[in-house]
Amino acid sequence: MQKIIGNFLIEISSDGLKAYMTLLDNNKSNDDINQIIDEIKNIIKVGLDIDKVKRLIYDGIVNVRTLIAEGIKPIDGKDGYIKYNFDINRKGAPKILEDGSVDYKELGIINSVTIGQVLAQIIPPQEGKPGKKVTGELIPYRKGKNAKINYGKNVYLSKNKNALIAEKNGLVTFINNTLVVLDIYEVENVDNSVGNIYFDGTVIVRKNVLNGFKVIAKGDVQVNGIIEGGYVENTGDVVVRQGIQGYNKLVVRSLGNITTRFIENAKVISEKDVYAEVILHSEVYCKGSINMYGKRGLIVGGVVRSGKEIFARTVGSIMHTATVLEVGVEPKIKDKFEGIKHEINKKNNEMKKITKTYKLLERLKKANKLDNKKIELYKKVEKTKNALMEELKNLTSEYMQLRTQINNVSECIIRVSDMVYPGVKVIIGNNSITVKEELKGCTFYIENGEIKIGPYRE
Repeated sequence: MQKIIGNFLIEISSDGLKAYMTLLDNNKSNDDINQIIDEIKNIIKVGLDIDKVKRLIYDGIVNVRTLIAEGIKPIDGKDGYIKYNFDINRKGAPKILEDGSVDYKELGIINSVTIGQVLAQIIPPQEGKPGKKVTGELIPYRKGKNAKINYGKNVYLSKNKNALIAEKNGLVTFINNTLVVLDIYEVENVDNSVGNIYFDGTVIVRKNVLNGFKVIAKGDVQVNGIIEGGYVENTGDVVVRQGIQGYNKLVVRSLGNITTRFIENAKVISEKDVYAEVILHSEVYCKGSINMYGKRGLIVGGVVRSGKEIFARTVGSIMHTATVLEVGVEPKIKDKFEGIKHEINKKNNEMKKITKTYKLLERLKKANKLDNKKIELYKKVEKTKNALMEELKNLTSEYMQLRTQINNVSECIIRVSDMVYPGVKVIIGNNSITVKEELKGCTFYIENGEIKIGPYRE
């Protein structure tokens, strides 16, 4: 906004928060000062510096743009949030004692709650304050958003709607971003006496899961003895205090962390992290990190794959046992990436052909040379072209996301604090090397597209 008052140009910024004054020439007499000030006051009603205006009039300096008023910026409201009364990031990592051994009794993985316990407080948003333009108009503020939380089984909202409360004793956790309190089911053994277990909650097995039996749970699974050829599948964490003997088959598939003393001749899959003291001749896969704790921290034989990092004390053996350590992008992502790449090339070729036909029909249309049959063809070709463009857009977006994932392999490392023996194969992303001689205290990582071996990193 601009306005001429006497010999002065008054300008107001586009957001209305600042006003400027410029003397165009100084031929005007000082008799008009009060009139000029009154006219300015009629326009600028907030933050006007009268003394500065007077100085500008008296000084008579031409073509100097000077700030004479500032409005009041709005203060946005603050979003509400959820304050949890339990540890939402608790993990099943074992406690490492001073002598380097592991206390598997102190895992601290269960967030136990009692009936009536407040699980979370819903903090309301805070109000903001409107601003004012120099002209006096109000500037609205952004209101704070209400905090959102999904809650389900055995959880209820308080009467004043500011807290979530446990409806019964159990384990508080999140399933598919929904806060729930799960029941806990305990058995002595999973064997002929109880059969397979399918439970919508946490399962505690006081002794063992025996060969041929299953535990399928929507929650954590804790086995105080061993899993001996049995099968565990769950959505929470898995803790096996003694160990896992797999008889060369899939034994554990978990959406959470897996913690155990040893894994032998078993296939184990985790969507998060794996914690163990010994892994022998097994196939272990996790999307997070594989952490070998305790005095031994040993991996010998088999294939151990991690999405991020592998940490161990010793890998392989003096017998040169074939052992594979792999970190980086999982094979199915690589396959999907290549598949999308192939599909994009295919769609681009289709687009070239359809575009050629479309352009020909477009020229005929502009020349009014399309009969009814060709008009229908034109519409069909146009529809096909638009559909192809949309498909290519979606495929390209997915391709870029996958490419970013694959490129992030540079952050993946393998750390071995003690010894790596010959016969160990190291794979990072698409690169691999086989260890030919003993290495002590080292780190494997990617640099300039190649696997490098450096000193051990804590």
